[in-house]
Amino acid sequence: MNTTCEYIIRQKNEGGTLIRKIVVAISYFLLAAVLIFLVLIFSPYVFIIPFILIALAFVALIYFATWRFLSVEYEIVIAGGDLTVTTIYGRSLRKRTVNVSISSIIEIGEYGDGAYEEISKLSLQKNYICVSSLASPDMYYAIFDEDKDRSILYFDATSEAIALLKRHNGGAFRASEKRMNNK
Repeated sequence: MNTTCEYIIRQKNEGGTLIRKIVVAISYFLLAAVLIFLVLIFSPYVFIIPFILIALAFVALIYFATWRFLSVEYEIVIAGGDLTVTTIYGRSLRKRTVNVSISSIIEIGEYGDGAYEEISKLSLQKNYICVSSLASPDMYYAIFDEDKDRSILYFDATSEAIALLKRHNGGAFRASEKRMNNK
């Protein structure tokens, strides 16, 4: 039986994520248009081409620096009794989001209508949303204490991850038998 589990969750382009990408893409084009317009109006005729190239290079630099933050993936690693979530921006920049001992998790469960009502009643200071989609059928949550704050992590779980979570902290685990057996 496996003692570790590692998988990647890719954030889908839907809802707010899709709107953000569209707005940012339009912003790049507007910035380029405004810079070219300013160059055409205020620069001497001889320097128009170099200034347009500099303006386009500036827009390309902004694109390179910012677009990766709109392409998000989450790496979930369960190893050594710990649950670690790393956010990956643009498939290159990595930032550790959560690292928690599974045995210290207060409650682990599948997210659904009943869970939403119970969770909304809790006083939670930090929310970590690391899912492919807010409508994902494989969404789970984990409630834990972090630096004197009660936190919640939403994540997509595979059947292997569910088995490891249950093995490490069966008392806090809440999931239907249907979900646990993948039926």
